[in-house]
Amino acid sequence: MTMDEEEHVRDVYAHYGLAMYWSQCVEQSMFIHLMFLEFLPRNVKNFSDSARWASDFDSYEAIELGKTMGRLLQKLKSEGQPTEEVSVLLASALKKRNWLAHSYFSSRAVDFMHESGRSDMIEELREATEFFREAAAKLDAITMPIARRYGFTEDMEAKVRSDMFEEYQAKK
Repeated sequence: MTMDEEEHVRDVYAHYGLAMYWSQCVEQSMFIHLMFLEFLPRNVKNFSDSARWASDFDSYEAIELGKTMGRLLQKLKSEGQPTEEVSVLLASALKKRNWLAHSYFSSRAVDFMHESGRSDMIEELREATEFFREAAAKLDAITMPIARRYGFTEDMEAKVRSDMFEEYQAKK
């Protein structure tokens, strides 16, 4: 394999990784949506102790994030969310994510062996990435107004991101 071919193969893998990353962002968006639609409404009224709250949330998070994307979608539907448009979008995201995760490379094995096929794969993966970005953004657009009603301001959101980054840096 020439250096150009190796680089092209790496590009396919990089685009695949980015598409899978964004599919996981959709899953996280689904979890966050559930948190504001299920966990908070059921638990805010009983809040009395920060340690217990953290423990209850950690348990909820572990259970929900242990579920498959399909189970999260079922739970969203059972909670009365999302809208039909978003439900259809998330069902498509689930189907696309499962295809990427379970059969993408086997279904593209012949394409992967030649330059034009890899170029087609890269374009297909770019489209998948954009699809997942849009799906996450649409769900977040529904979730954030709900989060704001619970007092989760833009400043708080920025602080959470900053704290997460600091925690990440400290682990390095």
